[in-house]
Amino acid sequence: MTLTGPVLLHLLLLLLPVSARYFGHIAENSPVGTPVSGVLLPGGSHLNATLTGDYASDFRLVHHRDHRLGLVSAKALDREFIAMYQLTVQLPRGAAAVQVEVSDRNDNIPRFIGGNRTVEVHALTPLGTELARFDAKDGDAESNGRVTFYASPESHLLHVAPQTGQVRLVRSLLGVRQATLRLCVRDGGSVALIGDPVFLHLNVHRSGNPRKPRAVREDVVLSVSVPQQAALGDLLFTVPDQRFQQRWFQMLSEADSPVQIERDSGRVYLTRDLLEPAEVLLKIHNSRGKKRGSL
Repeated sequence: MTLTGPVLLHLLLLLLPVSARYFGHIAENSPVGTPVSGVLLPGGSHLNATLTGDYASDFRLVHHRDHRLGLVSAKALDREFIAMYQLTVQLPRGAAAVQVEVSDRNDNIPRFIGGNRTVEVHALTPLGTELARFDAKDGDAESNGRVTFYASPESHLLHVAPQTGQVRLVRSLLGVRQATLRLCVRDGGSVALIGDPVFLHLNVHRSGNPRKPRAVREDVVLSVSVPQQAALGDLLFTVPDQRFQQRWFQMLSEADSPVQIERDSGRVYLTRDLLEPAEVLLKIHNSRGKKRGSL
C-alpha cells in the first residue's frame, strides 16, 4: 500500500515524542481567538488532548490542517491580572508544559497619588527651594509604565522636574500673593496616555514686621533628573531662567557625570549611556558683571 503525503505526515507526527516545554506569547486585550505565538505541538485531529493549569480556561486548543495543535485565547487577557501562564497539554503520548507570556499594551492611564495641594510659602523663599513633590502610578510595564510630569500651561515661577515630580521655585515671589500650578502626567507609550491633572496652590505671605527684602542669592542649586531612556547627545534639560541679569552655569556632580552643561546657555546634554536613572547637581552663578572664573 502506498501512503500519500498527508497520511505519511500524520503518521510521523503520531510517532514523534512530545517536547518537554513550549514558550509562547500573546498581547494583552487581543481579540478572542487570537493564536498564541510560538506554541505548536505535534498532535493530530484524532487525538484527545486536554489543557490544564491555573486559569487554563482562558485558552483553548485548536487543531491545524498539518496535524499539529495550537493554542488560542478564549477571552481578552489582562496582563495586570496574569502576566505569565503555566499550562500543561495532556496527550496520549505524554504531557507538554506550555508557558504563555502576556505582553504589555499601553492600556492604563497614569494617575496621581494624592490630589490637589495647598502650600504656604514665604515671599522671600530662596530660589531653587523645593515646594512640593508629586508622585503618580501607571499599571503598565516597562516604558509604557514610565511617567513624566509637566506643567500645563508652563509657569514662569515654578519648574517641574519631569522624572521626579519635584516642584521648585525659580522666580522671586515678591509682589505675588497667590499662584496656581496645573500639574499633568503622561506615560511613555508610543501614543502617550495623559492622566487627570492636579493643582498646586501657593499662598504667599510676609512676616508681620516689614523688613528690607533679602538680596537674591548669589548661587542657586537645582536637582535635575536624567531619564533612563535618553540617548547619547540628547538635550535633557535647559536650566530655567533666573532673575540674574548676568549668570553662568556649573556642574557640581562628580567627574564621571553622565551629562555636560553649556556654560552660557544652561543646556544639559547626555554624554554616556545610563543603566539606571541618575541625578546630577547644577549650580547657577550670579556674576553681576564680575569676571567669570574657570570651572
